[in-house]
Amino acid sequence: MAPQNTNVGDLIVAVERPPAATHKPPVLLLHGFNGGAWYWEAYQALLASRGYASHAINLRGHHGSRPVKDIGKVRVMDYVADALDVARSLKNPIVIGHSMGGLLAQKVAEAGACRAAVMLASAPPRWIPIVSWVLMTKQLKYAKALATFTSLKPDRRDADALMFNRTPMADRAAFFPRLVPESGRAGFDLSFGIVGVNERRVTCPTLVVYGSDDKFIVPRIARAIAAKYRSPIRVYDGFAHHIMSEPGWERPANDVVDWMDQH
Repeated sequence: MAPQNTNVGDLIVAVERPPAATHKPPVLLLHGFNGGAWYWEAYQALLASRGYASHAINLRGHHGSRPVKDIGKVRVMDYVADALDVARSLKNPIVIGHSMGGLLAQKVAEAGACRAAVMLASAPPRWIPIVSWVLMTKQLKYAKALATFTSLKPDRRDADALMFNRTPMADRAAFFPRLVPESGRAGFDLSFGIVGVNERRVTCPTLVVYGSDDKFIVPRIARAIAAKYRSPIRVYDGFAHHIMSEPGWERPANDVVDWMDQH
């Protein structure tokens, strides 16, 4: 059964429920830069098969959700507000965030609005530099959008290099057209460590997951995030940035759900 769109205020949220009612808590799924609820579809089916209802948010300005006048000027903290709106409506969910969504998950945990947080290939908070050689060389062409807070979207070559380097060509061709313009201001916030997280306020269980071949969020960043929260860390060889949809994605996904079952 495919996820069904519902609304939390003016936010569009894709919801999938298990075939029979369970006592397991709801799961909030947070997408990353240029993304949307769509890239959690397979994950949501797996969660339903394991007894979890899942709620995949479309952040404001993405796929018709919470319309904005100028996507280029949206801050990461605006996206945090979106995540908190849905998290609080779910009353203490488990939250799973990917890339930028991983940073949003950290902020939800800091606010005490979730019972556990999983960070997949997560963007880092302040004091953990996001820059790497590969990212820096690709990012130069987007410097104007970051500096002037205009919208941006990677070209196909950069998306393949940073996001889809372990994604089959046929899937890349299907995924790339579904990417949407993103906020230059949010990109600035991520690039320059504007958003901080007080780790002492993150009291729920946390888990860090990443692929060893991630070119966007390199392993150094994942290790630093895990150290910040004294979190267990799972590394998967042969996986990259889109670990939730690459071939064999079911293995790390099931490991995440096993961890959720324990917490």
